[in-house]
Amino acid sequence: MNKEAKPQPDLVPLGRVVGVHGLKGMIRVGHAGRGDADPETFAALGEILVGGKRFVVRKASRGRKHVLLGLKGLETREQAEALVGREVQGESRRFPALPPGEYYWFEIWPTGAHDVYVVRQGTREILLPAVEEVIQEIDLQEGCLKVWPPEGLLDLYAD
Repeated sequence: MNKEAKPQPDLVPLGRVVGVHGLKGMIRVGHAGRGDADPETFAALGEILVGGKRFVVRKASRGRKHVLLGLKGLETREQAEALVGREVQGESRRFPALPPGEYYWFEIWPTGAHDVYVVRQGTREILLPAVEEVIQEIDLQEGCLKVWPPEGLLDLYAD
């Protein structure tokens, strides 16, 4: 085993290949359960993974209930059919920056009461409620949150 193996990128589920479209290798992607899939997201990513294999996005458009994708290297219906059922993912680092105060669905964790941020501190994860009383400031570029946790919350995560 190579000790210097590259770490895997953080992969974000975007959907699943649910069918093909036409004769020229277009695939239909169903969303991953977080609202409707947006063709602009696929176009902005530039590259996606389908079943773990990397593809360059040539074309992305909206179908009736799916996103239609043309991918470099898929030229025939038969090539596209081989991908049906495969998971579609994007690397989190490829998502374009959003305006201040806006976040992607994969950056928060929805719960019944309110969304939750998952913060990693070493090997442990801390769940922080995504409410103004707790989250004071967010700096995604620096990977930093300034928080005012409720009394006792961090004690729950003490070793």
